[in-house]
Amino acid sequence: MKTPDEEVAEKILLQFQETKLLSEKGIKKIGESLSTGNLSYEDWRLIFETDRLEKEDQNACKSP
Repeated sequence: MKTPDEEVAEKILLQFQETKLLSEKGIKKIGESLSTGNLSYEDWRLIFETDRLEKEDQNACKSP
């Protein structure tokens, strides 16, 4: 049985996935620590910034 923290973390990760706010890689990084509360502000920011930069690089490679 999941803890309440695990259930909330699962819902948050699902929303990130559905809205495509983060890539699967970014979701996996956050998912490892979200339910335990081990993510600091800096961790969140680093994950989102890294993910955004990777998306921009991928889009730049696709441009003609």
